[in-house]
Amino acid sequence: MENSENLHITINEVTKEYSREKGIYQINAKFETGKLNLVIGENGSGKSTLLKCIMGLVNYQGKIIKRRIRIGYAPEEYIMPLNLTVIDFLYSIGRIKGLSVDDLSENVNYYLKFFDLINYKYKPIGSLSHGMRQKVNLMQAFIQNPKILILDEPLTGLDQNIIPKVIKLIKDSTLDKLVVVSTHNINLFKTRNRKIFHFKAGKLIVD
Repeated sequence: MENSENLHITINEVTKEYSREKGIYQINAKFETGKLNLVIGENGSGKSTLLKCIMGLVNYQGKIIKRRIRIGYAPEEYIMPLNLTVIDFLYSIGRIKGLSVDDLSENVNYYLKFFDLINYKYKPIGSLSHGMRQKVNLMQAFIQNPKILILDEPLTGLDQNIIPKVIKLIKDSTLDKLVVVSTHNINLFKTRNRKIFHFKAGKLIVD
């Protein structure tokens, strides 16, 4: 198993074109451990498309080099089964990812408390507000205890009182994980320990 400090995701000449005016074009970048890798840019600039390419959710041209290792991925919009309860959904994700019963139980309980969802764990996901669903989205990524964490606009829909906690959680995760976060608001992630990848109109203009 590769140590977390040696993990990297290397993007070589990656292009994904949806139309003449939408996509990403000839992207070269390298995400590494030890830093908060911030993919920034306005909505529609290509941030989410790059993350989908990394996750293998869309076809693309070029090459992405990454380890076959557990990745915690929270997309901007997770289409979750609305009839499942919160706890059933989280346990199903944990089992799919191969967590032991003990680790899964410990992680789920920890993050239910962290996100203040203890009283909602038996509620169907369909009954939750948008902000609560976003919490569940983040939880399913974190409970896996992944070595790579990819979060697409993780603060969207969250209450103001929990945003500082989530930002600290993300920053702390850089200590032992490769963390990639897309955001259109770089000012919310102020830290000396960051690397910025700036997208504009599908192109990487600052590395």
